[in-house]
Amino acid sequence: MPQLDKIKEDIMPAPLVCPITEIAPLLPHSGHMVLLDTITEYGEGYLHATALVGEKHILLQNGTLPALAGMEIMAQGIAALAGCEAHNAGEPVRLGFLLGTRKLNLFADEIPIGTCLAIKVSVSTQDQTGFGVFDCELRWTDAPADKKHMLPADSLLVQAALNVFSPKEGKAV
Repeated sequence: MPQLDKIKEDIMPAPLVCPITEIAPLLPHSGHMVLLDTITEYGEGYLHATALVGEKHILLQNGTLPALAGMEIMAQGIAALAGCEAHNAGEPVRLGFLLGTRKLNLFADEIPIGTCLAIKVSVSTQDQTGFGVFDCELRWTDAPADKKHMLPADSLLVQAALNVFSPKEGKAV
């Protein structure tokens, strides 16, 4: 089967190497809806990423990011993992949907502008239909000195199990 291996080499893209800073092609989002800045690590069933809460962050309310918005940031981590897997398989990025959450824990009310975030997602269960549950956490790694008092001392901001669905027979983006 050497010919088949050669064909696969010719059509399969090179695996992504971290850090990945061009995240938009891996997501079904564009522009300001891309909430992640860098994928720092990914592998089978997990992804670690970073994001900065900037002054023009699309989810800001009254000059801060509501901690509940962390759920969308973590969901984007799941989408980025699916995008990495699709890229490495030579498949298009597909739409996905955040269905809900279980065990949502918020350890802060809001996240100040200038805060650096660390996102971790890992698959808990995933079936062949496209339904999945992911264990997720959002931590802060740095923040403006005058805002650190607003954040939990142990750095954990949001923790949840997110339920998602990505139809296998659906629109590619």
